[in-house]
Amino acid sequence: MKRRFGIFVAAAALAWTAPAAAQDAKGFGDKGQLILTADRLFPLFSFTSVSTTETQAGVTTTETTKGSSFVLLVGAEPQVSSIHTVPRVAVDYTVIKSLTVGGSVIVAFGLGGSTSTEQSPAPAGGQQTTSRDAPSTTILGIGPRVGYILPVGDVLAIWPRGGFSFYSVRTKSTRTNNGTDTTTTDGDTFLSLDIDPQLAIVPIPHFFFHVGPLLNIPLTGSRKHEVAAGGRRDTTSIDLSVWHFGISTGLGGWFDL
Repeated sequence: MKRRFGIFVAAAALAWTAPAAAQDAKGFGDKGQLILTADRLFPLFSFTSVSTTETQAGVTTTETTKGSSFVLLVGAEPQVSSIHTVPRVAVDYTVIKSLTVGGSVIVAFGLGGSTSTEQSPAPAGGQQTTSRDAPSTTILGIGPRVGYILPVGDVLAIWPRGGFSFYSVRTKSTRTNNGTDTTTTDGDTFLSLDIDPQLAIVPIPHFFFHVGPLLNIPLTGSRKHEVAAGGRRDTTSIDLSVWHFGISTGLGGWFDL
């Protein structure tokens, strides 16, 4: 009787642990893992809304620009703003099983370029030459976050993440018209709430792909707009709001510490 009871207990324990083992996503999310990811590598879909509010002489003007795109390997994201779709490197750590704490770092540089247009004869006679430098852009940002890894199979896990992101963006362009330079500089700062649930696909231990939606909700933002020409410099402060929703992909891996 005792022997039969022992066999029953062992069989019940095996039946209980077998499904659990099949749901561990190859150990992804166990305690003490250092997770490295490359996030937002391909923006499959993007929708961005940018609003600027400016007050001059007691009159407040609000302008909103919206853009969306579908991208599969080749394509262009919305030009109104790219801060939320810039690829980034992130580090997370599982402080306990499934619970992750970490963040991402965003660094991007656009070196710009130039174009030149000659008109002959010019409206006022002679030849008119106009050259324009393409905007050079620098983006710096940091995004602390927390998350929770929930295995749903041997190769799948749901990894919802959430946090805040702070960005500093500087854009500068110069236009030359008959020897007179006009330089425009925009200095933008943003703070947003980020909601980032991802589906992780774990084909082999310690490596995964991830795909999922992104929601970036603006909390605050401002722009310092400066125009310098002929020794004169005009500066305007503008309220700025950038709202973004998208779907993107990335990849990552982890180390057991």
